Amino acid sequence: MALESHHLQLEYEFLKALRNAEVPLGASTLVHTLGKKYELSQATIGRKLMEFDFEGYTVLEGRKGRILTEKGTRRIAYLEKELHQKNVNHQFLQLLNNSGESALVDVLVARRALEREIAALAAQRATKEEISLLEASIASQNELLSQNIIPYEEDREFHTLLALTARNQVLLHAAQLVWQTGKDFLETAYIRRTVGSELVVDHRKILDAVAAGSPEQAEAAMVMHINQMIEDVKRYYAIQNQEQRNS
Repeated sequence: MALESHHLQLEYEFLKALRNAEVPLGASTLVHTLGKKYELSQATIGRKLMEFDFEGYTVLEGRKGRILTEKGTRRIAYLEKELHQKNVNHQFLQLLNNSGESALVDVLVARRALEREIAALAAQRATKEEISLLEASIASQNELLSQNIIPYEEDREFHTLLALTARNQVLLHAAQLVWQTGKDFLETAYIRRTVGSELVVDHRKILDAVAAGSPEQAEAAMVMHINQMIEDVKRYYAIQNQEQRNS
């Protein structure tokens, strides 16, 4: 479990224990339950309860222990949603981590669905400053290619800038989930270079459409870009499979 998720899960279980208790709870009681489960000392649990007091999630009831406040109840509801989303995201990222042609194509198909909309919105909403940033990204890509360096991070940067320019938080979050592993950027950039495709040429066509303020052209350019990546992936694996058969 990631460190952040671990802390959230711990906080959730502490607050839930307080909510479910019929009497106020103190550190000496919790050390026998959550303390054993998470290997926490009574002092550590006591500090955690004091943090809850400070945040307004709990209140000390005399010397008996803590009880949950209304704010604490709302915090539990928030944590339940947050932990559920993190679990969904974790499962999704595990899927993206699967290697091979099929998994990589699946990622690109998902990107196509998201990024065609991102490109269209970017064409409608891009400012001069954002277009300049996209121009600078393409310049960086060309500079690295001239040094025979594959621009993995610059590829990601270009698509991230587009998503930010689109100003749609839902699309941005969904795209970031797909991009989070970085795997498809690295693999597709390598594959495209291997089979002789031009990554930056596609980006230039997308940017030209965005700069022209044409959502239709921007969407078409993005779809063509990702379709070409899909074809390059399939061609690369076909070559690899043929070489294996011939060896």
